[in-house]
Amino acid sequence: MAQQENKISLSKKGKREISPFIGHELLYDYLSGSLDKERRVVIEDHVKFSRDAQLDLTKIQNGQSYAERLGDTIVSQPIIAQISTTSSYISVLMQKSNFDKWPQGLKWGLEALVVVLGIVILLSVTPWQKVMQLGIGSGSKEVVLAEVSKTGTTATTSADAEDKPEFVDEGVKEATKEPVAAKVPEKTPAPEKTVAAAVVAKNEKPTTEPPSVTAVSGGFLYRGEIAVTNIEVVGPKITEKINELGGRKAGSVELGWKKTANSMYYHFTIPEAKYQDLMGFLATYGKPKISKEKHPRVMPDGIVRMIVTVDEAKK
Repeated sequence: MAQQENKISLSKKGKREISPFIGHELLYDYLSGSLDKERRVVIEDHVKFSRDAQLDLTKIQNGQSYAERLGDTIVSQPIIAQISTTSSYISVLMQKSNFDKWPQGLKWGLEALVVVLGIVILLSVTPWQKVMQLGIGSGSKEVVLAEVSKTGTTATTSADAEDKPEFVDEGVKEATKEPVAAKVPEKTPAPEKTVAAAVVAKNEKPTTEPPSVTAVSGGFLYRGEIAVTNIEVVGPKITEKINELGGRKAGSVELGWKKTANSMYYHFTIPEAKYQDLMGFLATYGKPKISKEKHPRVMPDGIVRMIVTVDEAKK
């Protein structure tokens, strides 16, 4: 009784209903014989009334028969040898490009182009100078002219070479060739005039005054420091003010370089006329301590060089 209750109830006509999709999916199982009796009856009824199911069933049957016949196929030995042979790059290229199907004229043109290219490369690489030298040396006819004179010249040359020493002192050679009369143009009064001119120049030197150096710019460096509160905010403002006043960085680091977390470094030049404006601006954030030091570098007139360290004020 329990099994009968779990069975899926049939329709009013006493047949199990099946959708076309399910019927199509069960066609292969129907042909392979893996369906139970009840489902087989349902699929047979579905195939009777469905044209699409009949076509699909025919296709599956044809595929199975083709696969069975394909298993009986015997591959010949030449085909197996061709498959097992490794194809070269040229053969693959010829096969991909269908070279055999090209027009005959195009084939001949391509072959001629390859031959011409090979000849050009050969002519470019061949060392023709050496080839010409070999050809001239092997086939030329030497003509000897005045063989006796050539021997005499060689003997004379060898004799001269034996007479000449291996090392010639250049100083001695110049002394022998230099005529004695060359010493006559020397005049004794010339040194006196030279010495006198040097003495006069030496005496006159203190009278020349050095170039004037202004009290602010030339040969001086302004070095100082200032303590401010909240350096993270004040530092960028000082940098902006220096740029606004025409200041330019003078060292290798940028304006407002952070030496430490609580210290910023400024090395710059600024017009002399803007010096007091900068001091007034710095005074709004703290008390600047600026000292004037001598420095070998002389700045242009109207320009001063400054090094200012801005530190965080200690609380």
